[in-house]
Amino acid sequence: MVNPRFGEVWNAPSGSVLPGGMLCLIVSSDDFNRIRRQYVIVEVVADQLSGDAIICDLGPIGVALTGAPFTVGSSWFAEAESPLAVLDKPIARRAADQIRAILGP
Repeated sequence: MVNPRFGEVWNAPSGSVLPGGMLCLIVSSDDFNRIRRQYVIVEVVADQLSGDAIICDLGPIGVALTGAPFTVGSSWFAEAESPLAVLDKPIARRAADQIRAILGP
């Protein structure tokens, strides 16, 4: 069983009905993940979106859709083996801070 951690970008094969799954950024703390056995994630897309999307630029990885976080169980990552990328802590914290600003502490 894999153990996604804060700041990692994973491909969640079960996260989409489309072939290839969904790229997602883990924005919940490692303690939350361990205690709750759940992960707060946001979708990661390759291109900037137009309109009113709340996003966080992740550099060459793409952008995180921080306005639409959701919680998933470990089964989302059952077919994955390892993260596709690990963000620098300041970038991952910026995405998590955007979510806290929307949802509250």
